[in-house]
This record gives sequence, C-alpha cells and structure tokens, in this order.
Amino acid sequence: MIRKIASLVAATTFAMVASAHHSFEPHFDVKKPVNISGKVTQFEARNPHSYLHIAAVDESGRTQEYICESHGVTQLTRNGITPAMLKPGTELRIDGSQSRNDVHRCFFNNVYFPDGRALNVNGPKGAPAPQPGQPVAAARKDIFGTWLLAPIPGRLTAGPQPMINSLTDAGKAAVAKYNPFKDDPAFRCDPVAVRRVWGAPGTPLSISREKDRVILRHEWMDVQRTVYLDQHEHPKNGKRTSLGHSIGHFEGDTLVIETANYAAGVLNQYVEMPGQPTRGLLHSAALTTVERVHLDAARQRLVVEFMLKDPDFFTRDFDPSTLEFAPSELKLEPFNCSPEGVDGAIHKK
Repeated sequence: MIRKIASLVAATTFAMVASAHHSFEPHFDVKKPVNISGKVTQFEARNPHSYLHIAAVDESGRTQEYICESHGVTQLTRNGITPAMLKPGTELRIDGSQSRNDVHRCFFNNVYFPDGRALNVNGPKGAPAPQPGQPVAAARKDIFGTWLLAPIPGRLTAGPQPMINSLTDAGKAAVAKYNPFKDDPAFRCDPVAVRRVWGAPGTPLSISREKDRVILRHEWMDVQRTVYLDQHEHPKNGKRTSLGHSIGHFEGDTLVIETANYAAGVLNQYVEMPGQPTRGLLHSAALTTVERVHLDAARQRLVVEFMLKDPDFFTRDFDPSTLEFAPSELKLEPFNCSPEGVDGAIHKK
C-alpha cells in the first residue's frame, strides 16, 4: 500500500536525494513523502536513472502501478542495490518523494525487504565510503588517478542562478525559447557541458597523461576529453561540440585547461527563481572556459576551479566556482546511457 510519511522523514529525504543526476526539485516534491509496499513488476536497470515498477494497493483499496526513479543502475549496484534483488515478484517496501506531476510516480531513497534488510540508494549513511572488500585509496602525490566527487553538504540540484539576471538580449531570447523539461540535451544522452560533467555525483573519473596530452575520462555519459598539451590555439574551423576543444599547460603542478569551439548549449538544467517559471541557463557558441586542476595534498582533495566567459549571452563574466574530489579506487564502468522521456522523469518505450 502507499501512504504519506512524517515530515521528519521528508527532511532526511531531501538530504539523500540531492545527488540525483538530473535536478530533483523540479520533478519531485520533498514535502510529499511516500511509503509504498508492494510487489515488483519490472526494474528498468538503466543509466543515468533506473525505474522500479511496483504493483501496490492505494489508499482507496485499488491496485495501482507505481513507477519510481532513482540513481542509475551502476551507482545503485555499487551501493548494494542490484538488479537481482529487484526481480519481478519480489515483495518490498520503498520510501521517497512523490512526483510533482503524477501521484503514481516517485523518487525512491530506501528499499526495505521482508528479511529485514534496509538499503539506501546512496550507500551506507549516504556517503561514498568504500564498501566491504573494496581497497582504500592510496595517498595521492599529483592529479593523476581516479577520483570521486566529494560530498557537498546542503548541495542543491536546482535553485537560484545569479547569472540569469545578467543576460544580453540574445541570451534572453534563447532562454525564452528553451523548455527545460523537454529540451535539455541530457535527456538525449548528450553530456551537455564541461562543468556538468565534472559535477556528476556518484560516478568516478580518471586523469591520465599520454605523451603530449592529458586524458580525462568520466564514467558519466562515457565522456572522454583530450587536453592537448602541444597545441596553443583552437582550430579556427574546428568541429563544435557540447564539450568543445581543449588545450592545456602546466603551471607548476596545476593543469590549466582552456576550452573553446563549443556548440551553443545548456549550463544549468534548471533555474528556480521565486515567483517565476522554471527555466534553463543557456550559453552561446562564444563560450570559453578555463579549468585549473590541482591537488591539495594535505587534504587529499583534487580541486577544480572553473572560470567561464560568454560575451554573446552574458553582460559579465561568471564568478569563479570550485568542485573537490576524493581519491577513489573505483573502476570506471560502461555507462551505456539510455535516452529518457521528454519530462526527464521516466523512460518511455
């Protein structure tokens, strides 16, 4: 059956789902927590999101199919929730947050089995700690190796974005034509933007050097970026893509990556402003970015600083921003992204 659960759980739910790959808040309502008991009819083991179909009795006594989203199958499996546990016919209970658009959809955070097992989609206590049998990452001396996005307390996946107030007329026109619930390239398995690739939670990335280039591999969307150390200019008539063309150099131990030749795209999937409809933050093909990547050896954190400029769509440069990553011994797995439904909330066959 399905029922509402207490507001205390709602607060906990918000903290746990903040690592969803697409923004949580526009699709799910943390103020409407759900608790569903029933029988699995299907588990769509996909990336970037998985979908669990459950036959459950609703509050009126009728059997309904509930479809609840969570992290991709790779991340769930790492955190102990495997497809084998969610075979059709399996009886279980889940809790999570109700969809804003359909009372029969939700985002699930915890799975409870009749034998007493209780598993969280983010792993033990929601932290990316090594699981039993996984080696502990050795101390790092440089930026090379495998890394995992460090926890960000209170991280939101949607919210105010000051740059929405610094748009040029061209930027305003582009934003006005864009529907964030239908047009985001991530729904089509496009990695979208460099900053969003770095910010994908729960999926490791690796940095390696191969002669005159540095290779950045991200499990998310199977991204592989090449940073050319032997080039000093971007090809004038080069191909334009969502991740652009990158050249780089070292300043001491800091890798400086300069990227241009972007195709017009999306910087922020959702921007929530009080009293205004949800929008996206777009960029033009004039976008250029600088990433400064270095190791904070004392804290064992890979630090990535971002600087963005887009004079066509914005009246000023972006404020610098930073992400940090912890050493990891995780193996990058094939992502094999599956396109999602037009609302980004459920796969549609």
